[in-house]
Amino acid sequence: MKVGIVCAFDTYFDRVALLKEFYQKRAQVKVIASDFSHRKKEKNRESSLVDEWIDTKPYYKNLSVARLTSHYDFSKKAEKLLETETWDVLHVFVPCNSLVKFMALIKHKQPKTKLIFDLIDLWPETMPISKFKSVFPFTLWKQIRDKDLDQADLIFTECKLYQQVLQKEDNEKYKVLYWARQEKPLESHLQIKDIELSFCYLGSMNHIIDIDFIEKFLSACQQYRPVTLHLIGDGESKEQLIQNVKRKGVQVIDHQKVYDQKKKQEIFDQCNYALNVMKKSVVVGLTMKSLDYMCGQIPLINTIGGDTREFCETCNIGFHVAFDQIEFYAQKVCTQTLQEQYEQRKQIKHLYETVFTKDSFFKTMQDAWEKLI
Repeated sequence: MKVGIVCAFDTYFDRVALLKEFYQKRAQVKVIASDFSHRKKEKNRESSLVDEWIDTKPYYKNLSVARLTSHYDFSKKAEKLLETETWDVLHVFVPCNSLVKFMALIKHKQPKTKLIFDLIDLWPETMPISKFKSVFPFTLWKQIRDKDLDQADLIFTECKLYQQVLQKEDNEKYKVLYWARQEKPLESHLQIKDIELSFCYLGSMNHIIDIDFIEKFLSACQQYRPVTLHLIGDGESKEQLIQNVKRKGVQVIDHQKVYDQKKKQEIFDQCNYALNVMKKSVVVGLTMKSLDYMCGQIPLINTIGGDTREFCETCNIGFHVAFDQIEFYAQKVCTQTLQEQYEQRKQIKHLYETVFTKDSFFKTMQDAWEKLI
């Protein structure tokens, strides 16, 4: 049995690694990937995960014609490469949206191949461009994906919200395959206090984070207790974020980029809550950032809808806060006892260990595999 995994983005390689491990116990596996790093915006063939690289056109802006051209280039080359062999299973990451079209052609030529689409992101829905999503060329971009999605035998979505957006909640082909992490929670040595509040923001500080929300929320908390914001990461909006909160009297501690899990845990242990904040126009139900926070056992101040909102409201892992609720939740957060925060940390660790570990990921894959093969 032969399985092909097709992925255009190095940002998805953690998931690729888990899938390769799963499939290798059942079949011969080949990972086919783009040699252009979305993260670094440069050519990169360093990953040992990849068995065959596709020479892909570069791009340097995330919203650009060059990016769409690059995606189309990769998708077309992937189709030409794959049609030279016979496949039992093709597990294809989407985006690129254009991959749906070209992989449907493979399915037509090789009807016995089991085709799996793995929807990691919805473009243009997840982009903060509300006023443009319903106009050309964004409508065409969406249609390229949607037209042939159901040509697949199985469609994974990284969260339940995507099935709602696509209006596929009752379609048996669609299954949720949550992100998973190899890391397990480390021992925590808390340093939080009840006379001040510390918050953490982890990840890229770019155009999709809601700086206005963060500024207003931390300012509201500042009325009750002294507030400190710990930053882990970088991005084009970082300086703006720092300036905006500092003018509200918030102390900022910039840790720069931190990848080591132990060092991140030491920072999380100093913070009462993590800011899991994106602009309202971004349609996403769960992020890798959320999993970092969960693994770090730090409860959330959350603005992300769908799955993460549901977890906050049903599992006691933090607070889901709408923009018009900031004052109410700032007061609520500032009057939380340490004991209540300890319970939230306990619950978010439990959620991570129950839903987002490798074992959970493999169980979902095994159930799907038994029905597919």
